Amino acid sequence: MRSAVLALGLVFCFATTAGAADYAGAISSYRRAHAMPAVKLDARLNAVALKQAQAMSASGSVSHSAGGSFFTRIKPLKKRRAAENIGAGFIAFAEMLKQWENSAGHRENLLMPGAKRVGVAFVDNAKSPYRRFWAMVISD
Repeated sequence: MRSAVLALGLVFCFATTAGAADYAGAISSYRRAHAMPAVKLDARLNAVALKQAQAMSASGSVSHSAGGSFFTRIKPLKKRRAAENIGAGFIAFAEMLKQWENSAGHRENLLMPGAKRVGVAFVDNAKSPYRRFWAMVISD
């Protein structure tokens, strides 16, 4: 993976529900192919994912702690089970999703039993060698 640098400069955020719905559809297709039920887009999970992608972009690092602890970020939503996938350096969601599918821990999150909702966001940062930071939150 490319090395991270401190991300300074102009940042572009993804926050439209149309694109996120497509991402939820791609995740649902993957889940159905593995005998798991589909997930639906959740605006609150999208917001959590967006904040994490923004924090990673601002810090220039791909880190679950960039936006604070996951437990703290998800606690206000009162979910029994939740998981987060993060990544960077892939422009197309299909590429990012393929990387998550090929990683045991990320795949486990994608196929989380009982998952019903998902949020996905990315933030672009032209000053970072990663260029795009992704976050996905999946929950019951």
